[in-house]
Amino acid sequence: MRKKGSSQALSAGSRTRLRRLQHIRAVIAAAKQQGPQDALNLRAGLAVIGARTAGALSRRLHLGGGTSIAGVVAQCLYPDIVKHLASQVEYGSITVTGTNGKTTTCSLIAAILGNSGLRVWRNREGSNLMRGIASSLAMHALPNGRLRKSGHAISVFEVDEAVLPQITRIVHPRVAVFTNLFRDQLDRYGEVDSIATHWREAIQQLPSTTTLVLNADDPTTAHLGNDFTGKILYYGIDDPSLDLEAQNGRHQVMDMRTCPACASDYVYELRFYSHLGHYVCPKCGLRRPKPDVRVLHAQSESFDRLRIQVESDEHRQEVVIALPGLYNIYNALAAITTAEALHIGWESILTGIEQAKPVFGRGEYIQAEGRTICLLLAKNPTGFNEVLRTLFSNATAKHVLFLLNDNIADGRDISWIWDVDFERVAGYTQTLVVSGTRALDLALRLKYAGVAQQEMTIVPSLPARPQRLDARGRKAPQQNEHATQRSYGLKSALNTALRQTPPGETLFVVPTYTGLLEVHRELEQRGLTSHYWEGAPQ
Repeated sequence: MRKKGSSQALSAGSRTRLRRLQHIRAVIAAAKQQGPQDALNLRAGLAVIGARTAGALSRRLHLGGGTSIAGVVAQCLYPDIVKHLASQVEYGSITVTGTNGKTTTCSLIAAILGNSGLRVWRNREGSNLMRGIASSLAMHALPNGRLRKSGHAISVFEVDEAVLPQITRIVHPRVAVFTNLFRDQLDRYGEVDSIATHWREAIQQLPSTTTLVLNADDPTTAHLGNDFTGKILYYGIDDPSLDLEAQNGRHQVMDMRTCPACASDYVYELRFYSHLGHYVCPKCGLRRPKPDVRVLHAQSESFDRLRIQVESDEHRQEVVIALPGLYNIYNALAAITTAEALHIGWESILTGIEQAKPVFGRGEYIQAEGRTICLLLAKNPTGFNEVLRTLFSNATAKHVLFLLNDNIADGRDISWIWDVDFERVAGYTQTLVVSGTRALDLALRLKYAGVAQQEMTIVPSLPARPQRLDARGRKAPQQNEHATQRSYGLKSALNTALRQTPPGETLFVVPTYTGLLEVHRELEQRGLTSHYWEGAPQ
């Protein structure tokens, strides 16, 4: 028997559903009556709403920053969302790609452009894949499908090496920056030649209105624009004092040795690191282009302060870079050359470079328990070599934590560690902790480099089961199935490294990519730093 009042409740529910259905029908009818652009704006608006909702849910459920999932949802709802939103930016877009230096170069470019008065949109809080770019744009858009504050704005996109052809089909940048090309994640990218081929295909899709900014000191990058009809600006170093020979250079892996025109080995007049330097082919004469923006002199004033003298066709200026390492001279040069391509004044360039702060894991400083943690990402042989070169150049012993992972984002193949000059480490660590999914492999490499086992504290990612042998040397059955490894995991490795570092001193953490994410996540949980997606410039 139906209870009293249930008919009224059912009727009210039916009326509510009917009103919702009528609203949906009205929206669909309105969309049909709109013009093509209005319909696209409506679809983009739905994609924006879906992206922002997905991102908010991800953060609310503590699944992450919601930066990637937002882009995935936006692209599912509107595959052309990147093109739709990027085309609204008044001053167009800049793309930055390369093996090393993309993130820092984008940060420096954004600082310069921001100082010049432009509003800068970038995928700082997202990934450098297509979904990260889609996420960044969607998060800065309105429910009507329009980009928020698109006037007097410019976008700076960090682009993954393999994604560049895809993004250039969608977005025709005003400036396309190429930093360098090194061996990295061979199981994902393949050899450097395959990436160079993808880049040349991408450049062929660019209009002549695009300006290429190329590293003259990198043979592969410098000659990408040989058949490009648009404007090309080169940057490079002209300071002989930075030559490896002048600095008693040590082991350096070279990922590019031969001329692409005739396959002869390059001859180097100066070599700064890896295959970057002043090169010439003795057979066909192919050589380093003359840089439009160049460093005449560079001097390291402290670990994280460089003073360089930069010259272009019309200017000669002294620039201070508050970042460590020779590699950051190249990142600053790429940013300065980009600013020159956009006719940005030197006052904005100088203040932008000097005021720029280290970005996520690239010389980033974090205070922890009375110590300072310095994060230095090292994800491939050349990058690792330059981090070690920077760390130990002054022959002062350091407190160090190495993290080597072999997750998909790092690359499963970690054989590249044998191309890293870990011999620099021997005798120059006060304390040394080794961790990560491949901690034992790295410890073995360090042992061959001359680091005594008793000088290392090895903290693997997972507990190890002891292997017991019987009287004949065969593995005996396990008596205790519980893990007996006393210390394992990132939390334990970080605690150990901090405990071994005296108060007031600096712990240098050198992780591969997913190791950096793990360290940052742990420091976030301890309340020592903010989430990487927070505090993005607006």
